[in-house]
Amino acid sequence: MNKPIEMIPVRKPIIALCCWFSTFLVLTLLTLGTLITTYRVGMVDPIWPTEPWYLLSQDWSEPSAGYFIEHIHRVVGYISGFAIIGMMLTSFLSDGTKTRKALSTLCILGVSLGVAVAMTSIDRAKAVADPLGAVNHMKMRTGMVIALGSALILLIQSIIILKNREPNSGMKLLALLSYLGVIGQGLLGGLRVYLNALVGPELATIHGATGQMVFALVAGTATLATFPGIFPKLEDKEKKLLPIIGWVLVVALLFQLAWAVIVRHGGQPWAQRLHMIGAFIVFGIVAWLSLRMAGSTNGRLFFKPYTILLGLVVFVQVILGVEAYIGKFATGKPLVQEAVTFGQATVRTLHALTGALLLAIAFAAALRISQTATKKWASNEN
Repeated sequence: MNKPIEMIPVRKPIIALCCWFSTFLVLTLLTLGTLITTYRVGMVDPIWPTEPWYLLSQDWSEPSAGYFIEHIHRVVGYISGFAIIGMMLTSFLSDGTKTRKALSTLCILGVSLGVAVAMTSIDRAKAVADPLGAVNHMKMRTGMVIALGSALILLIQSIIILKNREPNSGMKLLALLSYLGVIGQGLLGGLRVYLNALVGPELATIHGATGQMVFALVAGTATLATFPGIFPKLEDKEKKLLPIIGWVLVVALLFQLAWAVIVRHGGQPWAQRLHMIGAFIVFGIVAWLSLRMAGSTNGRLFFKPYTILLGLVVFVQVILGVEAYIGKFATGKPLVQEAVTFGQATVRTLHALTGALLLAIAFAAALRISQTATKKWASNEN
């Protein structure tokens, strides 16, 4: 009888291990960043950049818990960066020629070196009085040229690999985007502190949104590294419709994220309205996608984990969202942006983290749906 078959790419456990370890660290980083916003302690120390061991050289009698949260956040950021370098190296060195592996290694290290040079171009002693004048422009330009040049080579290489449909090409591209995203997020977080007096808190809003996007990228990389799987053969209609719904959900969640960070950081009424309307839209798209995946003739079992996770997380997110809104805007008292009780802090932080988790699951689901829809099948005589 005729039986559909496909070739399954080989995965190495070390890649998946590095990816999930990086995902855990980025989630920890995101949790700390969310707490910083919840308690409004992002500017407890305006000095940036600081070394990973900076906190050890400070006075441990410092009474502010926010001071420790902020600096532990920076330390976890450094650790996350090193972990994602490991994820990049294991991903890009998993296959290919020796020349390409050597080039990848040099470029990965080049990006990191360039960023390090750029960060050390700031004189922290002068920065307190004159932020712009404290920058060594030659050193900054040199570092950025090295970092951006190396990143461009890696990006071109990843696009060529993807275009040639080489094994693990999608995973490598996502690993690169995760790597660049974490570096960009770290620089953005630092500039949010460094330039706060000049540009205000707007960078904090952007920093909060991009953090969740980076988490979704790292989680997506881990998903592709872990589950090569045996993909089901979808019907022609499912191949066309399911990827569209999956990516529509991701886009809807990105818009919802934009309104969410504006509400968290500023509380503007127009953002509150859009965020509430967006919640109904997201709930509807999740229901639509889940019903379509559950109704797939051949893909029901394959999509079941994503169906369950999406339904569960969006349900919890709606409940937390209602509680967070009431606790912040419907108390009948003057608005206080920072959490003043443990309960408020818990609800707001969990609401933000559940939103990040929902985006990551939706992104992973969209990736897997797209993988399934683009698979080429052949017949094998048994």
